[in-house]
Amino acid sequence: MSGRRFTRWVLPLLMLGVLLLLLLLILYPARAERRPELLEMSVIAREADGSAWATARRGMEQAAADLNVELRFLYPGQSNSAQEQDQLLRREVESGASAILLFPADREALAEAARSASARAALVTLETDLEAAAGYVGVDNAALGEALGSAALNGALPGETVLLVDSAPAGSGVGERMIAAAVLLEAQGRQVRYFTGTADALAERLAGEEVRAVIAFEASSLERAAAAVSRLEDPPLLYGAGSTAAIAAELEQGHITSVLAQNAFSAGYLAVEAAARLARREAAEELDPLPFFTVRRENMYEPEYQKLLFPVTW
Repeated sequence: MSGRRFTRWVLPLLMLGVLLLLLLLILYPARAERRPELLEMSVIAREADGSAWATARRGMEQAAADLNVELRFLYPGQSNSAQEQDQLLRREVESGASAILLFPADREALAEAARSASARAALVTLETDLEAAAGYVGVDNAALGEALGSAALNGALPGETVLLVDSAPAGSGVGERMIAAAVLLEAQGRQVRYFTGTADALAERLAGEEVRAVIAFEASSLERAAAAVSRLEDPPLLYGAGSTAAIAAELEQGHITSVLAQNAFSAGYLAVEAAARLARREAAEELDPLPFFTVRRENMYEPEYQKLLFPVTW
């Protein structure tokens, strides 16, 4: 082969091959190098049983897999124990946790521990906002409470009784919902009463008291309330917030009149993502309140609501 033919055909092919190799080296190794180092993140729950926020947990686990985060789930021995949460929060900080997700049981009781934790770790809260936290992922609790109160106006005429299931401290997001609903209902002339206790105790009270509507403000208490009204021959209308398999079943059977649901999977994912960005000193997007939606028996199988009541990983 003459030098002229080599120059004309082989040399350009060699140059093209080198360019392709350089392009591959630029693109693919760079992608591998972008995967961050493993980040350990603690999740401190509000309830002793995590079944009510199982969907949010799946969202967290999906984000953890995507973002190279290792999650450590911690549950208090007693639900809504701010004292136990305080101890868990301080312990995780002392153990060197760089990122913490917290479902606060009480703002005031956890204020000092949260300030201390936020100085040493990326602290993000769910369900209840905290002033000291670096971020909050959840709904506008006052707006959600007002929406539940407005829904119950349809089930109780002026002068009639609406029973509010009190399941969390007033200083929590759930408590904020209940307060907002009570203010709206009383302003509209409804009699507001409160209940704290088991499904058996609620069924007994409803059987012996003239109650036109019941409101539960989070998933666990809504499940208990639905179990109570299902035992009655002439039950009051039941309204609530939350999305679990049990709630979907009770809604389908007509024991729940309507439910306000949010995308719990997205909430869990966004919380892990926000805390990971903060811990890694990356630019974090501002978090807006998450939307919530009214779901009834007649629309629960519409596509936009199915993913709220019957969530899957996507």
